[in-house]
Amino acid sequence: MRNLILSIFCLFFIISTGCNSQKKTSGIKFLSPEPGNVYLGDTIKLQLNVPETEQTDSVVYYVNDSVIERSNGTEAVYFDSSKLRFGPQQLVAKHYQNGELTERRVSVTVLPQQAPEQFSFSVVNTFPHDDGAYTQGLEYRDGFLYESTGEYGHSTLRKVNLKTGEVIQKIDLPQTQFGEGLTIVDNRIVQLTWREGIGLVYDLASFEKLKEFNYQASREGWGICYDGEKLFKSDGSNRLYILDKDTYAETGEYIDVYNQNGAVDNLNELEYINGKIYANIYLTDKIAVIDPVTGIVEGELNLIGILPQKDQKPDTDVLNGIAYDKENDRIFVTGKKWNTLFEIELLAQ
Repeated sequence: MRNLILSIFCLFFIISTGCNSQKKTSGIKFLSPEPGNVYLGDTIKLQLNVPETEQTDSVVYYVNDSVIERSNGTEAVYFDSSKLRFGPQQLVAKHYQNGELTERRVSVTVLPQQAPEQFSFSVVNTFPHDDGAYTQGLEYRDGFLYESTGEYGHSTLRKVNLKTGEVIQKIDLPQTQFGEGLTIVDNRIVQLTWREGIGLVYDLASFEKLKEFNYQASREGWGICYDGEKLFKSDGSNRLYILDKDTYAETGEYIDVYNQNGAVDNLNELEYINGKIYANIYLTDKIAVIDPVTGIVEGELNLIGILPQKDQKPDTDVLNGIAYDKENDRIFVTGKKWNTLFEIELLAQ
């Protein structure tokens, strides 16, 4: 019995030491860069720190699985970050020695160099707005506003007289649907729902529902806008998904939105104005002005205080709703359960 116990102990010792030897790692590590932020246009220095006890046959450097450079030594490699898109980037070094591979990784985030231009506003005109409307989407067409309102059991699609605020056409969504962003494509209205995973398409004149479409990679429905060729859809993250204007399917393309501090999340209601995407930042009274090609936040419109304190009630909620009159170059904004719709002019600070 004693011999059996001794044999088991020896076997355990051999297995344990064998496992430990497999877990040993080389002292090779990234000397540069350190994890963190990199600004677009910065030159990224990639270099491994290889102990003197190690040999190097070759090193291959990668960015996001694409080879940057192959080297026979450990000298530094320099990479132009302007070739990257904004957001997290994975840098990899594969070190080869006597047929053995040691792989090291480091993550950096590429951000814009410049802070957004800051804008304030002046109020050009005011119009009545239904203070019972939980505004989620807003569009202007031919003297009327088209509005999507939210909340379960209260969601609607409506046509509103701009000057009087009168609702002249309306349909109610099913109680199981929470209305969200809205845009107009030719003679069709496209309305999103929140967590139901579907978009709704209506005839502009009659409000007859023509079809539904399913979301794909985008998690939820928040905001949507149309640039004349394609649709941009937000889901509450910093990503704007691009949809086909005829099928409403996601094309697989997207833009990630960043400023000099990082990802700009909570992108909500969207409006396309003069080549830029204007996006409400949910839970704030600010609007981001976004380059639809790069995702850079080029401007930030601060609308804090636009709704006077005297007009705020216990259920008055945040700014949400941007509409643009292209013919007359007018921008309109309102909020959830606000009693006023504002025509504003942007002022550079």
